[in-house]
Amino acid sequence: MSINDVLFASFLADPGIEVCIDYENTRRVTYSYRTRRATDEKYLLSVKKDGDMTKVKVVCSGEKSAFYALCEITEKRRHGTLYPGDYDGDPAFRLRGYIEGFYGVPWKKEERLTVLCAMAKKRMNAYFYAPKDDLYHRRRWRELYPEADLAGIRLLSDTAKSYYMDFFWCVAPGLSIRYGSQADFDLLMLKTRQLYDIGVRCFGLLLDDIDEYLQKEDRERYGETVNAHIDLVNRYHAALTALDPEIKLAVCPTLYHGKGDEYYITQLGTGIPPAVMLFWTGRDICSRELTADEAARFFVRTRHMPLYWDNYPVNDMAMRREMHLGPIAGRDPDLGSVCEGLIANVMEYHLCSLIPLSTVADFLWAPSEYDEHDAYQTAIADAVGAENYEAFRIFADFCFTSCLQTENASILKHWLSAVSRFVYAGYLQEAARSRDRYLTWLNAADAFLQKDLPICRELEGWAKKFHLAVEIIPLLFDEIIAPDEARREKLREMIDEYERDPHVLADAADFLEVLWGNYRKE
Repeated sequence: MSINDVLFASFLADPGIEVCIDYENTRRVTYSYRTRRATDEKYLLSVKKDGDMTKVKVVCSGEKSAFYALCEITEKRRHGTLYPGDYDGDPAFRLRGYIEGFYGVPWKKEERLTVLCAMAKKRMNAYFYAPKDDLYHRRRWRELYPEADLAGIRLLSDTAKSYYMDFFWCVAPGLSIRYGSQADFDLLMLKTRQLYDIGVRCFGLLLDDIDEYLQKEDRERYGETVNAHIDLVNRYHAALTALDPEIKLAVCPTLYHGKGDEYYITQLGTGIPPAVMLFWTGRDICSRELTADEAARFFVRTRHMPLYWDNYPVNDMAMRREMHLGPIAGRDPDLGSVCEGLIANVMEYHLCSLIPLSTVADFLWAPSEYDEHDAYQTAIADAVGAENYEAFRIFADFCFTSCLQTENASILKHWLSAVSRFVYAGYLQEAARSRDRYLTWLNAADAFLQKDLPICRELEGWAKKFHLAVEIIPLLFDEIIAPDEARREKLREMIDEYERDPHVLADAADFLEVLWGNYRKE
């Protein structure tokens, strides 16, 4: 039984909905006017009400587009938005996915399957397997996978295929490879063939985060690093296409961010086949904005449309104490027409990653319709349940520090300002009511984080610091309403303790901006 059959059966069991799927090979369902490309992902929906019955007609070209149509119908039903009308399902980005490419403890098998299934149902179509601390991916790249590890990758590959996702197995040999060594290349291909033999047909060659200097024998042969990389990519691509002409290859260069006109990337891009996809993170390693103009410049210089490796929501390295829960932002709605796609790098925390990833999926499918607030609200409700949405939103308000955001704790600031305005105007009862409303939400958030739930366990370090904020903030409100020197001194001590905790939440200055202006410790 296929995934489509399982989804379709769920509709047959529901007496309130009737779904009919028609397949046709016509321009209206095989060509994307958004991306100007042929596609097997487009579908048309027509929803009508007939008494208590909802009738949905799907027109599409094949199983993959039918699966996406059923996913949209399922999501609309779940959120109560399956309204009568005609809907055009036409993705704006060709490649839409995520990469397990962080430094840190790799995900477990069950965690990978959880995220894969969730993102497939959000109509993502690519998963890149590239955990930096998987020994066989990077440091021990020459060694074949043990049978148990290989079986886990086979399960991922097979599951991805059943959900119509491309599974990219990635290898990162750059720490130790001798580019001119035939023996090393043979080992690379032996390892690749091991993955090919279990059904993998999409590959990634990652040359990021490595020493730019060549070993002596390679320096004598190639002169400079980019020539060695061009040779490796061309040989690897030729060997892969000899196995199967339909194989896909993506490459992450050593220089993977900038303007796109730097020497290394222009030489690499013009020196490798157009069919090879090139990863690019944008202007910066963690880019606040990705624009269509920058993508077009990249294409002009490299002869490749960029495949964006979007370093959000990842929080490794210097960001490891941050928790990135906010929605994706700062990505040009027109980006899909001038890039190969966008792949979001995830966090070590798989359940927390699902919240921003869900917003990424919404943006990539229909950026012109994307609303940050609505997508974020839906993502939180899906992650913790609608009944816990308000509480979790109050906690997440403290977690907006990232490459995408300058504003943090906007909800907290709003209520602090509201109480201050009421006090200034002499409306003390209104000030107290506003204080009590926010504190009710704040305490509910604190209580939720204490629950023995998987997502709460991921947030344990941040929850501990948040608990201290829950003790500080009522005192702040009281200080606004009725200033007291002893209380103020206690606040200073508590805030010093808060700041000593390395986990990144709303800055203490955010607490005190309304009360004392720009806070500076003496």
